[in-house]
Amino acid sequence: MSKPYSQRFRILSLDGGGIKGAFTASVLSSWESTTGLRIRDHFDLIAGTSTGGILAIGLGLGEPASSILEFYKHYGPEIFPNARIVQRLNLALSNLWRPKYSQTALRDALTKVFGQKRFGESTCRLVIPTYDAIQGRIFLMKTAHSRQFQFDYSASAVDVALATSAAPTFFEPAAFTEHEGNLYVDGGVWANCPALCAVIEAHHFLGIPLEDIHVLSVGTTSEPTGLFHKLERGPFGFLQPGIIRWAPQLLGLLFQAQMEASLAISSLLIKERFIRVDEITPEGAYKLDSSGKIKQLAALGRSCATQTAILDRVRAEFLDGIPAEPFTPIYRIQVREPENS
Repeated sequence: MSKPYSQRFRILSLDGGGIKGAFTASVLSSWESTTGLRIRDHFDLIAGTSTGGILAIGLGLGEPASSILEFYKHYGPEIFPNARIVQRLNLALSNLWRPKYSQTALRDALTKVFGQKRFGESTCRLVIPTYDAIQGRIFLMKTAHSRQFQFDYSASAVDVALATSAAPTFFEPAAFTEHEGNLYVDGGVWANCPALCAVIEAHHFLGIPLEDIHVLSVGTTSEPTGLFHKLERGPFGFLQPGIIRWAPQLLGLLFQAQMEASLAISSLLIKERFIRVDEITPEGAYKLDSSGKIKQLAALGRSCATQTAILDRVRAEFLDGIPAEPFTPIYRIQVREPENS
């Protein structure tokens, strides 16, 4: 039997994965539709990396998961535009010395959804991994759920979303107004699955006993094939394993390896209270920028979310109608009164 909320700290962890976040958004939207409950009302902490960070921020700011799914459907093709064969070749060549996609398109899309809202307006505790490219250190953007967290909450929600999703080679590093002079890159370079970050946050900073922590971790689909098999089948598979052969796989290798570490350690710490929801897909079926497959990803997410075994467990342990305790931030956003004309 589930513990009452006073003895149960529920965490939602959302992986990175570019446009494959449409899968995650569809999973969450299906759960909200099926249960009639809002995701954010039933979690004490939401952690999200990259595309998962965008989802986490949207949920925290009150957006239903269905609206975030529409964000992917509507703006995905603008953020990751499809190109003809000749254009793809030119894009690949230019990607040797500049980012593949425009950060402006991503910023414009996020602004249309989040507007001028601040990160600290979230009604749920948020932890958003990124990487400080200037200092060379891992970094976590956090709401004001502890007295020491006073440097991120007043930042623009758009700036936080850009900081966690600036994937190397895909987008340029993201500037950050609240941290003058800093540049950030995608949190997926060290925490593509933020489950372990969230568990540590709850236990170390909030003082929650490990035995009271429950984690629901949602992926963005994954592939079963080993790395070396991909190297052999890649365009440079005929070469010895040097820079040219390894380079196309390095980003994926970073994301996959530390994601597996996060899942393994979190599972050991949380034991049976850790639930992982993801879908294994054929090799190469979906890429970080496969904007032409958003509808397929959404359908896959809906199918995964409504499997009886998964849905029953999620209902029993997380979306059980018992809301999380209300979140009261230590520091509050000051709402400016409009000036009289």
